[in-house]
Amino acid sequence: MFWTAVWFVSNLFFVAALITFLFVHRACTMAAQQGADAGKMTKLRRGRLWAGMASGVGFVAMCASFLINMRLNG
Repeated sequence: MFWTAVWFVSNLFFVAALITFLFVHRACTMAAQQGADAGKMTKLRRGRLWAGMASGVGFVAMCASFLINMRLNG
């Protein structure tokens, strides 16, 4: 039961991080299309990178906890 809860929480984190990444990516793309200054673009790209890395970590954690849960609980 513990690993089911760990999987559920990591799944929630992954989905939230992915949605955040998609919104940050959209903001970065729209700013680039509208010709934003270099400082703003650097800030948006850095935020997009961090949101993408959080999504990747969440995905790995979700997959690992799911596989552990399936191995232990069948």
